Amino acid sequence: MSEVGFDTKMAIGSVSMVDRCSDFMGRAFPNGDIDIVDSHVANSADSSMLVTVQGVRKAVPANAPEARSVAVECHFENGVLTSFRWIAGPLNRAAIGQAP
Repeated sequence: MSEVGFDTKMAIGSVSMVDRCSDFMGRAFPNGDIDIVDSHVANSADSSMLVTVQGVRKAVPANAPEARSVAVECHFENGVLTSFRWIAGPLNRAAIGQAP
């Protein structure tokens, strides 16, 4: 999705929270070349939403010292991004027991 198109969709409100979280992940790690492979959305009764997005860095081989699998959490309240954090990667290799 082009940046101009994404920004236009955001202006009219037709972008999902998963798309917004994925976009933020890409902007936070611009040279990561990340393919999104999975996402999860958890809604709560108080108008908050926790979005988890998982991705794979295409240019990183499976046995590389850098993390190949990456993931982020985005917390939204009333449609406003209130927090963003990496839960896997992007620079450190995955912990023991996690998929590389």
